[in-house]
Amino acid sequence: MNHISHKAQGLVELALGPLIQSGAPIERLALIVSQKSEIVQHQSMETQFGTLRIEPGIYVPKGLAYIIEDPGRRGRVFAWVIRKQRRR
Repeated sequence: MNHISHKAQGLVELALGPLIQSGAPIERLALIVSQKSEIVQHQSMETQFGTLRIEPGIYVPKGLAYIIEDPGRRGRVFAWVIRKQRRR
């Protein structure tokens, strides 16, 4: 199995840090990526904050990724990891 690149690891941890600092437990967070993304073959990844789940997003196009908290808590957290830039 391929390893997760250092660049991807860094982007995830950059987005994850503020969510953890806001009090969201990593056990309730998931990295949502495209079903066509290479990283989706992993079920989880180790970060400096603990183990983060990786889940395929049915409607997430390749090149987009975000972290979101599981439903059930008011004001659940969200952060973009990779977001496509709009063309003007």
